[in-house]
Amino acid sequence: MNLDTSSVQHGIDGCLIRGGTSKGFFTTPATMPADPEKRDELLLELFGSPDPLQVDGLGGSHTHTSKLMLVNDSDRPDADIAYEYAQIGISNPTVDWSGNCGNLVSAVGVYGILEGFVTPTEPTTTVRIYSENTDSIIEQDVPVVDGEPNPYGTYSIDGVPGTGARVQSRYLEPGGGILETTLPTGNATDELVVDGEPYEVSIVDATNVTVFLRASDLDLTGTESPADLEEDEEFLERLERIRGQACVTLGLVDEPADALEQRPTMPFIAAVSEPQRYDTTVEATIDAADLDITARMVSTQRPHHAYATTGAMCLAAATRIPETIPAETARRTGDAVRIGHPKGTMTIGVDDDAGTINHVSIGRTARLLMSGTAFYRDLERVERPN
Repeated sequence: MNLDTSSVQHGIDGCLIRGGTSKGFFTTPATMPADPEKRDELLLELFGSPDPLQVDGLGGSHTHTSKLMLVNDSDRPDADIAYEYAQIGISNPTVDWSGNCGNLVSAVGVYGILEGFVTPTEPTTTVRIYSENTDSIIEQDVPVVDGEPNPYGTYSIDGVPGTGARVQSRYLEPGGGILETTLPTGNATDELVVDGEPYEVSIVDATNVTVFLRASDLDLTGTESPADLEEDEEFLERLERIRGQACVTLGLVDEPADALEQRPTMPFIAAVSEPQRYDTTVEATIDAADLDITARMVSTQRPHHAYATTGAMCLAAATRIPETIPAETARRTGDAVRIGHPKGTMTIGVDDDAGTINHVSIGRTARLLMSGTAFYRDLERVERPN
């Protein structure tokens, strides 16, 4: 049998690429049906959703391994390539096109070079990338050797074993990319009432939208591991109700319960606390002196194993916006923000001027894992689970 074709299944050519602490399937828009409903049905079949293990598809059973990037040439004069990102639901049959993934974005330039959309130059190729999800421009420096993205280097990031070449990404004018303004409610803090209890939150839109709370207001120390949080299903349900109320406040849904289906990914929700000493999930200890803020994030109703990159950039930006919860919580030590997450630390560069965020930046690593054909069955002959 020719493994590139099949008489009983349909094939999509693409690449599996790790970007930062995420990995996802990269392909071009031309491989997808034009009809959005059929496209999303195809993606659920391709990724094996809904199923907590995604055993019958490409998904890796975690939010950071159930992602799609559609990448193509850009017709904009200020960008070389453009991408559209989707978060594929795992246990829920959802495909969310409303957010962004900064980890996986670090591999967009890699894919653009591999597919010939971008002409490589050595030792570094600077790629200008347009994000359709956030209507913004990202400048990305991709290390190149022998005409290909370089997988070798000495740069390391917490959450990924070993080292690689540093891919530096700068998100230009990140404020309001999704909801049009950095503070979508017009306030540095808002009060949300859930189950009769008031919660003070800061809702910030910078590369992605995040609802920030104080860890102490949730009866957390702020250093809990994802496994600790996973054990408390009642707590996660309460957090989702808070997130749902935030979605109502933002005008994204009519009722808080609608957020689970209509807005499962965006906004993120996070708990922040002062710099603290804690043990990571990878048998290391982080000292408070090495941090500016400690944070734990929940994405698609599950605790994140580390911290989503766009969420981290939003958090870093929020520490520079006066009177927000992150600004009141964080220690300011320079032009970068050091964030403590379950697997270690993440440093985000911030260029700001009196609360206006000019750009945020981060270094990641990325590597091509597979190139080939992914198969999915005829959608009309498949009985999809609910």
